[in-house]
Order: sequence, then structure tokens, then C-alpha cells
Amino acid sequence: MAKTLLIGWDAADWQMINPLIEKGYLPTLAKLKAEGVYGNLATLQPPLSPVLWTSIATGKRAYDHGIHGFVQVDPVTARIEAVRVSQRKSKAIWNILNEAGLKTNVVNWWPSHPAEAVNGIYVSNRFHQGAPLQGQPWPLKNSTVWPPEWEERLAELRLHPAELTLAHVLPFIEEAHQLDPEKDKVLKPLMRILAHACSIHNAATEIEAHSEWDFMAVYQEAIDHFGHLAMKYHPPQLKGISTEAFKRYQNIMTAAYRFHDMMLERLLGLAGPDTNVVLLSDHGFHSGQQRTARLPDVPAAPALEHRRFGVFLAYGPAFKQGEQVYGASLLDISPTLLQLHHLPVGEDMEGRVLQDVFKQPEPLSSIESWEHTAATHTLMEGEKDGQAEQEVLGQLAEIGYVELPEKEKQAYVAHELKHNLIQSLVDGHKWEQAEREARQLYEKAGDVRTAKVLLHIAHKRVSTDLFDKTLAALEEQLGNAHPDVLYFTGLRQLRENRFPEALSCFLQLEEAGGESVQLYLQIAQALFLSQKFEKASAYAGKALSLDPDVPAALTLRGQSNEALGRAEAAVEDLLESIQLQFFQPTAHFVLAKLWVELGRGKEAKEALGICLRQAPKHLAAKRLLATLKDEKEFSVEKEKAIIVVSGLPRSGTSMLMHMLAEGGMRVFTDDTRPADAHNPLGYFEAARIKKLPQQADWLEEAEGKAIKVVSPLLRYLPPDYTYYILKMERPLMEVLLSQEKMKGRTPEEILKNFPFKLAVDFEEEEKRLDRWLQSQPNVQVLKLSYQDCVANPLQAAANIKAFLPIPVNEKKAAAAIKPGLYRNKLA
Repeated sequence: MAKTLLIGWDAADWQMINPLIEKGYLPTLAKLKAEGVYGNLATLQPPLSPVLWTSIATGKRAYDHGIHGFVQVDPVTARIEAVRVSQRKSKAIWNILNEAGLKTNVVNWWPSHPAEAVNGIYVSNRFHQGAPLQGQPWPLKNSTVWPPEWEERLAELRLHPAELTLAHVLPFIEEAHQLDPEKDKVLKPLMRILAHACSIHNAATEIEAHSEWDFMAVYQEAIDHFGHLAMKYHPPQLKGISTEAFKRYQNIMTAAYRFHDMMLERLLGLAGPDTNVVLLSDHGFHSGQQRTARLPDVPAAPALEHRRFGVFLAYGPAFKQGEQVYGASLLDISPTLLQLHHLPVGEDMEGRVLQDVFKQPEPLSSIESWEHTAATHTLMEGEKDGQAEQEVLGQLAEIGYVELPEKEKQAYVAHELKHNLIQSLVDGHKWEQAEREARQLYEKAGDVRTAKVLLHIAHKRVSTDLFDKTLAALEEQLGNAHPDVLYFTGLRQLRENRFPEALSCFLQLEEAGGESVQLYLQIAQALFLSQKFEKASAYAGKALSLDPDVPAALTLRGQSNEALGRAEAAVEDLLESIQLQFFQPTAHFVLAKLWVELGRGKEAKEALGICLRQAPKHLAAKRLLATLKDEKEFSVEKEKAIIVVSGLPRSGTSMLMHMLAEGGMRVFTDDTRPADAHNPLGYFEAARIKKLPQQADWLEEAEGKAIKVVSPLLRYLPPDYTYYILKMERPLMEVLLSQEKMKGRTPEEILKNFPFKLAVDFEEEEKRLDRWLQSQPNVQVLKLSYQDCVANPLQAAANIKAFLPIPVNEKKAAAAIKPGLYRNKLA
């Protein structure tokens, strides 16, 4: 079996790599890209390196693998310490490969201290820590290297920053010979980062060349550290950076990538041509307009410099050549590596096997979980070194990842780790658990950051009461003119389909100087939903001018261009968006419609197939695919369809339910509300409908049946089903007249004080509801006029029969209409 070399470059980014390849500066990377498979690699949240590299190694998110941040609280001493691999609750890829009898080497993974007793050689991420003053003893820290007989051999390969010469530093800073390393704010940390990278490379190449191995993982954090130190000096000159500093430090990032390319060449040379190589990064790093000269004073602020897409490269005998892979995620790496080694993938791993990267894809196999197998990973848990712990914390603080308060450090760390856990739950769409954790944290801390997270969760879950309550608390805390309050107020208006009001909030933020991808996206969304497609396209373009790799902005601009009849431009945007983020059923569906328009039926079918694999209940996609294949509609059993009768109260929904029941359809009702003088044929209601906003798991009992849902509750229908909605429409004056009569008022009293304001409100709400229904991919709507149904029952029944996937006896359905019950008429 061919060997596998896994190389991790923290924060490596195609936006930096591609221009340097074009200039000929990165020949090794250019070869891998030309002769292998490459693409973007989507990161996870929170974008913190220990969390992400553990996800890469385990195929799991933070809420499963247990690493939640840079630091932890020692459960015995209650001291704050840098995160240790002992916190990891899941097996890493090397543990699984060991179980399969393979030899594995691991160098500097984060976190990887204390060293694991693997079948192979293991060097922890504390390998280069503790560099003393030059000339003083530099003992290796406890539990750093496994097996112990390699300790002395590797310790000698560490490079002290003071051992660096001008020849090492000049490619980074041309004026280095004029600077004092002890005083220059950039040169000193640069030398420390460079010495650390050299030490890791020295250990990796020594192990690679002089040990037997089947799998080897090498991690370098230097690009990320160079980025936090010097990306603000990278061309073009950033506002707030002096010309002197720009000229002095502008070459650092280019030199960093060139240095890594040289190290890569050496690793590949030692590995040999028969080795399968996977090179990746955990996230990217902003190198364009989203850079900032000074970071805000918030926890883990350097993470704000990270871009959501890292790099993926696969090269070697098992992989295709010169092809691009789309839609890859950090969670896909471990499953793909298991497939590469002919091992089953754990069903508890959230990622997928990247089958498209292999020359000869093999059938997939799975195991319930590798956590349930007998073997476990063993750690070299020696005595902890308090001085070493403080040194590691100091280095994290120097970069800006950790800034502990003077008091209540343990409470602060606990809060931050809980916040990171919530971010992971949100990212994994574990909404219920995320809400529970966020509620608890907000009740305890009451801080603005947690309030914003809770608002985001409530918005996604359509938890109206929670959203409004949290927003009210935030408004009381910050004032109604605060940008955060304005932004979330705009989101609420957008959710309620109040597009002009939402747009007003977002535009106020822009007028006040707000400039961000997210703000421009929300403005574009509000404009698109208002059918102002030209302006929507322009604002999506504004978002892309700040960051060209935002899938949501590309998709929105593509949808706007499609609505404007610019098919080719729309296709270009949507294809680019899908390349960045493959899981986008809406993008695939719109793309399919465009392919149809352009006469490319084969591509349209492929796009629809992808759309339906991602969103099996996308009814519009099913209909279009059936049309292209000249097939009959999908059966209701396959769609898990629910027939929904809707409209305003007293609009004729009970009559419509009676028609369906008489026509032979099963109806979902509990008969708790008996017939009366107002509805002598019955109400056909289910009491549980009133609790739909809070609980909807019972709705599976309504599959294949008709259920009455008044129009204000339609938005709370869960997206797990296909809905055929029969929407009864009746003049609002008649609806209100009937409602007022049910309250016991006489016609004279009603006419004397008619609720005209309520009529206007109802009309606006119905307009918003119609816009919402049009945007739902799992919904089909047939509008019925109450007056037409009464005037021509047979035609109404025929229209219903043609629309529904369930057979209806139209004659019996038509006979159910009793014109004599049409009592509240307008002259």
C-alpha cells in the first residue's frame, strides 16, 4: 500500500497562493496543483486552530471531539493552561490507522501535547517551547516525544532564534541588517516564528527519512503567525499603515509562502513519488480589502482575520490529475483518508468521502463508530511543568489569541469555552441544544455578544417570542439607535416580510458608515424580495468587492441576474458560488432553470438531480425534472405530502375541508370543536394546530391527509414535508363581517364601528404571506375564490382535483358546497 503524507499549513489561502504561482514563486505548489486535485476547503465555526485541526484529525465538530478553544482549566489545580490533547474525546485518524496495523508518525499537530504512544513516532506541539537565553541549557519538555529513545536525537534539531543569520531573515525584511532584533516590533517575533518552523521541519524530515511509516502528519502554524504579524503590511498598502512600515515589511508574507514551498519540496523528495500527499489548511487569511490595521478589543480577535475557505490539494498515485474538487469541508478529510486506506468510515463522522478526488473510486463502507472499538489512545501523562504552561500562554497572548483578565480568570475561560461550544452547535445546526446553552449563558452573563448569538439562533429557529424578548433586552441595554439593535430589528422586519422597513434599518447602518459583507448581503436580500433586482445585484456586488469568495452573495447576484433575464451572467455567478459551497439546493435549482432556458437539457437534469439529493422535498425541482423526463408527478407517498387548507378565519376554510372529506380524502381533525350555528357542517379543526409555533413533531400524523391551518400560522410549518396548500380567498369586508357576527355583534353595531384599520392590517399581512409562500421550495399553492366556489362548485372541485396528488371525487366534493350557507355577503 502506498504511503500517505498529510501536511497542514495553518491559514494558507488560494488568494495568496495563486498570484505567487503565476509569478513563478511557488514551483512545488504549482506542480501539485497541475498534477493533482485541488479546491477550496470550507472551515468550521469557531475558526480557532486547536478546534479546527482536531476536527480535521477526527472528522467531528467541537461538540463531539471536546476541544473548544486555546486554553482550559486544570480540573485538579484550577489553573489556566494551554489546551492539551487529553481533552480530546474522539480518536484521531492516526489512532484508527494504528488499530488497522499501520505505522503512523505525527509532528506538531495542534493540540498534541502530551505525546500519544502511537505505533510510530509522535512529536507534540510543545517541541519547540521554552527556548532560553542563547547558550543556556534547553532541555526538552516532559512528554514531548514518543518513543523516548527519539528525544535526544530530535532535541538537537531545534533551532534557537538567535542562531538565525541575516541570510535567513533578509528574504523577509530587506532592511533587517539595519534593525535591532530586540527592539524592532516585527523582526523579533518574526525570528521566533521562523525558528519554530525550521525546528518542526527539521524534526519532520529526520523522522520521515529515518523511520518506517505508512502515514505521516506534519503541521506548520507559521503562515498563520506570519499573517497575524505582517499581513497588514502586504501590498497594496493598507490605510493606517505608514509608508515607512509598508516598505520595510511588505515582503514578509511572500517570503513566508516561498519558504513553505521550499520545505514542501524537501518533504516530497523524502516521501518519494509513490506517496499520496494531502496538503490543506484549516481556514484562509484575509489579504485584500477586509484587512485591518488594528483589531478590535474582543476575545480571540485574530480569528476575525481568518477567511472561511482554506486550501485542499491531493497529489499522488491514488488521485486524479489537474482537476478541481468542489464543496469540500474540514470534516471530509478523515473520512477521505479512511477511504484511501480501505477502511470503513465512522457513521458518527459528519463529513463525507471526497470520492471525486480518486482515480478509481471504490465502494464506500461504514462502521457505526470507531469510538466503540477496543483500542484507545494512550498519552504520555508526565508531571506538568508550570513554567512551560505560562510560556505557552504568553506566546498565545502575544499573537492575541488569549487575553486573560486580572481577576476571575477561571470564570472568564469557562465563559469563552461555552461561547465556542455554542458556535460549534450553531455551525452544526444543532439548534435546540445551541438555544439551550445560549439561554443559560445569557441568563448568567447578560453580555451583548451572547445576546447577539441568541438572536441569531432565535432568528434561524423562527422563535419569535425569544427573538423579541432578547432584542428588547438588547435595546434597553444599548439604545434603539445602536447598530446591533438596528441590524437585528432589520432581521425581524425581513422575517416578517416587511421589506421596506427592513431596508430602512439596513440603509441607516450603511449611511452611518457601516461597511461589511453581511450588511450588504442583508440589503441585497431585502431588495431582491422587494423585486428590485437591479439594486439587489448591485449590493451583492458590493459584498463581493469586499470578499470575492462569498457564496451567498454570488448566489443572490445570480438569482437577481436570472430575474433580469441575464442568463449567462447568472450562470457564471451560480457556478462560481457552487464551486465555493456545493451544498446549495436553491443555487442548483436556479441553475437548472437557466440551463433549460439556454437549451442545455442534460446540464439541467444534472443540476436538478443534485438539488434533489440535497433537498429531497424541493417540489419545484421535482416538477421541473418530471417535465424534462416527460414523467408523471411523484407520488404523495414519496413526497410525504400534507394537504393544507388555509385562509383567514371565516374565509371558507371549513367549507373547503368539508369538500375534501366528502370527496374521499382523509382529514386530520380531533373534533374538539363541534358544529354550531355559525358552522353547521363542522369546523374540521385540530387543537394542536394552535401550538404549531412551539411544537410540530406531531405533524407526521397528517402525512397524506388534509389539515386546516389558518394563514397566520403557515410560516411555522416545518420544512420536513411537501405541502400542497389550498388557500381560500374571500373579500376582507365579508371576512371581518363574519368574524364580528361570531362575537355577537349586530349588523347595525358592526356597520357603525367597522374595523377598517384591521382590514388594512389583514391585507398587508396577506401580501407578506404570499411573498413568503413564493419563496418556499417545498410548497405549492392553489388559490381559490370563495365566491367562485359557491357559484360554480363543479369547476372548483375540478381545479382542486387537478392540483392535488391525492385522488378526489370531484362530484361528491362539489355536492358538499351549500350555497345557502353563504350568508355574510357584501352588496
